[in-house]
Amino acid sequence: MQELIHSLHAPVVESVVEQVKKSYTDELPGLPYPELPVVSVTSSSTSSSLFDEISFRLEESTDELFDDINEHFVTHVFPSDCTTITGTMKTIVTGFVSRSPTGGQDIKRKPSTSLAVYDIALLEAWYRAVCDARYERHHRSRLVVIMHDFEQLEPQVVQDMFEICSSYIPRLPLVFILALASPPSPSYIRATYPHSMLALLRVRDCPFPLAEKSLHDILLETFFDPTFEPEIMIGPTTIDFAVEFFTRHSSSLDGLLSILQLAHMKHFEEPLSVFVPTQALGRSKDAERVLLTPDAFPFLDALFARVHESTLIAPAEHASSWRSATVDSLLSSVETARDTFRMRAKLLRVAFRLLLRVRQFMLIHGHKTVQGDQTVPDLMCLALRGRLGSVYGHLCSLVRKLSAAQFEDFVRVVHDFFGDVPEDVKTEEDEVISRVGTAYNMLCRDASTQKISGPFGNWLSEYFKLRIVALEDAPLWDIWYTGSTPFPSELINPSPRASILAGLIHPQDYVSPGRQNEDDEDDDLPDISILFKGYLESAKMINVYDWFESFMVFLEARKRRVGTTRIPDGASGISRTPSRKKGKQKQVKAEVVGEDTGEDEEEWLMEVQVRFIHALQELDYLGFIKHSGRKADHVMRTVFDSPE
Repeated sequence: MQELIHSLHAPVVESVVEQVKKSYTDELPGLPYPELPVVSVTSSSTSSSLFDEISFRLEESTDELFDDINEHFVTHVFPSDCTTITGTMKTIVTGFVSRSPTGGQDIKRKPSTSLAVYDIALLEAWYRAVCDARYERHHRSRLVVIMHDFEQLEPQVVQDMFEICSSYIPRLPLVFILALASPPSPSYIRATYPHSMLALLRVRDCPFPLAEKSLHDILLETFFDPTFEPEIMIGPTTIDFAVEFFTRHSSSLDGLLSILQLAHMKHFEEPLSVFVPTQALGRSKDAERVLLTPDAFPFLDALFARVHESTLIAPAEHASSWRSATVDSLLSSVETARDTFRMRAKLLRVAFRLLLRVRQFMLIHGHKTVQGDQTVPDLMCLALRGRLGSVYGHLCSLVRKLSAAQFEDFVRVVHDFFGDVPEDVKTEEDEVISRVGTAYNMLCRDASTQKISGPFGNWLSEYFKLRIVALEDAPLWDIWYTGSTPFPSELINPSPRASILAGLIHPQDYVSPGRQNEDDEDDDLPDISILFKGYLESAKMINVYDWFESFMVFLEARKRRVGTTRIPDGASGISRTPSRKKGKQKQVKAEVVGEDTGEDEEEWLMEVQVRFIHALQELDYLGFIKHSGRKADHVMRTVFDSPE
């Protein structure tokens, strides 16, 4: 995936670097004043690494032997740095002058011995020192400013910044690279800023390829490329969610990567997915030692059941094969299932790419009906479900109707396609390739096209029918294929409100199983959940003292159930008068017990108050309560939704 993203970035990076190089050499003659070079990059569908790649290319050095040093200075500016013009100029100036002119370590200047850090004259003096240190006469090093999230910047601040920087051109070879998330048409820059400011700029656009095309290319070159074999094949539900999220929410390649990562994480929740990599448990002896431990018996039993339910075991052998089953035989069956699934998936990918090639050929020759309303991801999902019959049936019917010249070109395209498939596919599809070669040789001998096109179209339809089948038919398919498993959309697009309510009402679902109390769930409730129970049962206005009383009663009841310590008599609001005892010594003991009871009662009440205030502040921080100015001892509810 990273290599594909880099390959998608490469044309944009090359274009931006070329624009920066010739920004002060390729100028229109006769202009009344020099223009400030600006390069706009539409980056809504790119990865966050695009501008890192641009920075690396601009700052890298080439061979100095031929006097071709390609080293420029780059600084990054973010919206948080551009709230005022002073802060913006400070960010730009300090981004450059903090570096050593000779390329050494960054230097620190004393404020009393230099110009103000927001003064662009300081940047001019620093640039002259750089040119003197490098013995540059033509000032080829550029000062590149990459402005991230350009739409979020204050327009007036940006306008003032461009006016200041343009007054120092060409003494300072500044070049601005603008990261735009809006589409190139209509242009955000031309729609937002006045013509007086745009006259100071020379704007060059470097748009990224269409987001839809980038998505299709990534899916085709990963999960539907015959030369690439993924460890896990994604199913149609994952593709549908990725397309919907990419087209409706965020057309970012980082978002697509997150979706695929979550799909893999969800897949590995299945215990049998431990067999995804080859020899996941090591050698046969190591695997036998691991699987024959008592803790692994449930896993071994599940594996045994799955193997014997699959087509790996003949139906006639079900009654007797379990008697001779061993760990080695089970692992051997898993390896057989892996080889079967991977070859079936690879042959499906080859057939799907051939179908796309046939579809493209028909579009080139004017058969617009093959386009339909189905996009490439739609065809992927239909292929994985084995439901492409109507699509390849229509294509094969058009093959039978091709003219002689068109059919000759078509056979040549199919022949060249099978010549580029991997060697293992050539071995598996030897009969298919021989038939294509026979048709190709017959056309080379000037055979009649009408005698060949009909049988060739029928054979092509049978080939698609044989290879484009549902992957769920393979034995143990769910180890290497996500299938129709629902995508965990709540992880990539969570609902914080529902999650907070669920956590407050059912906190046991969010703690480890070892900490749960099976006797009574109320004994494990945290203080904020206890308080939230009363919150749900109250009206719009809540009396804080009554809330505290109910909280204290709940804690006392739980303390009695646990029975760890004795509850003070006065904690429940009931004062008990100790009974009189006869004798002087008994009276002294009663006084000592009364003093201890009073101290315990005070500590308990203090603890309850602290816990109540802490839980109340947590609810206040989460936004569940609102303080009322009319009643100091009351708070107002802010959430009235049903917790269900």
